[in-house]
Formats: sequence, structure tokens, C-alpha cells
Amino acid sequence: MSPHDERLAFIGTHILPHEAGLRQWLSRAGLTASERDDLVQEVYYRLLRQVSFAHITEPRAYLYRMARNLILEQVRKNRVVSITTVQNIDELGRADPSPSPEQAVSARRELSRVMAFIDGLPDRCRAVFELRKVHGLSQAQTAARLGVSENIVEKETARGLSLILKQVAQGDADAPAAANAPTTKPEHAGYARH
Repeated sequence: MSPHDERLAFIGTHILPHEAGLRQWLSRAGLTASERDDLVQEVYYRLLRQVSFAHITEPRAYLYRMARNLILEQVRKNRVVSITTVQNIDELGRADPSPSPEQAVSARRELSRVMAFIDGLPDRCRAVFELRKVHGLSQAQTAARLGVSENIVEKETARGLSLILKQVAQGDADAPAAANAPTTKPEHAGYARH
């Protein structure tokens, strides 16, 4: 898997499920919808520029810390800062990183949404993606189980992640229409959904 695909896989698996909770957290901190969108976009941009994620043991805490640091960075750039902003940043620093009941419900909804996107992937892409990302099989194990090459597994994993991230970015809660497009002719007809 290429470094870019590994970054996308990490973000899609470990960061994306926490986005809704992060947005709620930022809303409570007083950021407008536009400011939240800009901040979340900057977080994803910086994550995509990272070389490795091996040092991240708590992805959710890392995401929140990263967002807080970006807010502090923005405050330092501004010459005039309102007292409310300073108070809100202090509150972010004291915030309990454990999910609130609302965040837990939101995370479950987001997970259901992502699972619906996975279900909407083309057959081979879905089979590969489920084995790799849901069941945690290695690239070699997935290739052996489906009777395809590791190259196919790598490409289908990247394709599945790309289609899912595209749907999440569009905010479409329905099954991905783009994912229902016909897939390329399978290298081996022995794949199956697990």
C-alpha cells in the first residue's frame, strides 16, 4: 500500500468517525459553522501531510489536541482577541476527552452511515474493503481469501476508501451512487462477500 493510501486508510478508519463529535465540541467552544468547517479542513490537510501515524496511540485525543492547537495558532496570529475566545480556549483545554452521551450517539450514527457507504461499494471493492478494514486481514490474507492478487487488493482498498471519503465529504446519507458504477472485470471470479 502506498504512503498516500495508508494515510487515507488511517484517516478514514481512526479519525473520520470522530469528526461529528469534534464539530460539536468546537461548536460549544463558540466557533461559527464556517470557522468549524475551516478548522476541520485544516486538520485533514495537516493529517494528509504527515509522514507516519505510528506515534498516534489515541487517534481521538490526537484529533482534539490538533484542533485545539490550530485554534491557539489562530489566536496568536490575531492581534485583538476577545475575552470570550480566551475563555473558550481555556474550556477546550479542560474538556473531558471521553465522549458525552450525545457524542456516543453521533459516533454510532456516523458509523452506521459509513457502513451504509461500504454496503454501497461495488462487489469486489466491498469484499476487499470489508476484509481489510472491518475484519483487519492483511493484504496477503485478503488476496488469498478472495483469490486475487495483492495488487488488486491494494487498488480496491484505495478505491473503496476514496469512494467512502467522497460520499462523507458530500454529506450524502444515502448509499453512494458513484460506488454503484460497474467495476472493472475481476481478475478472478472466486471473490465473495464476507
